[in-house]
Amino acid sequence: MKILRFALLFLLLACITFSADAQTTQYRHPATGLIFTDNVEGIVRGNVTDFEGKNPGLGVSVAYDRPGITVTVYLYTLGLRSISGDLASPILKEHFNQVIQDIYKVEKLGYYKFVKKTAEGITFLRADKTGPQALFASFSYVQNGVERLSKVYLLGHKQHFVKIRFTYDKSVQAQVEEKLTAFLNAMADMLEKSL
Repeated sequence: MKILRFALLFLLLACITFSADAQTTQYRHPATGLIFTDNVEGIVRGNVTDFEGKNPGLGVSVAYDRPGITVTVYLYTLGLRSISGDLASPILKEHFNQVIQDIYKVEKLGYYKFVKKTAEGITFLRADKTGPQALFASFSYVQNGVERLSKVYLLGHKQHFVKIRFTYDKSVQAQVEEKLTAFLNAMADMLEKSL
């Protein structure tokens, strides 16, 4: 388990440094059937990174980007055969706690400063409070001298963890709410269509 935690931390650090390059085709994740479009509310899909080949269980990440906003969706199993969609599942809850702790580990490594958890709980992905729900936490921190806000969502889908990390500069916060809502609505639609 220690190796998996190190690998997840590496994955998080790798995605901090990757930039999104625009692509022109949809990406379909074979195991879950989730289809990622090129653009969601002006947030453009970039790189799809496959970690599975070198590190089985770490899956893939799908990056989205626009000035001041970085979104990454992770699909992975950690080598587990059974991942429940029940948010009360001990495996899901334990992994969510690990996801939260990984953000503090990144702070200890010096990539973030002044990390503060501002909320935690369970939320619907859709603004109208229907459809898929996820474990949720939000954070504020400073990265490279820029104040940033980050929201993390975790749920189980088709024996995979689905983690959504939506991060944005505090300076664009006023324009982000509709983009965050649209992105989460699109994720909810994707999840329901792939059932």
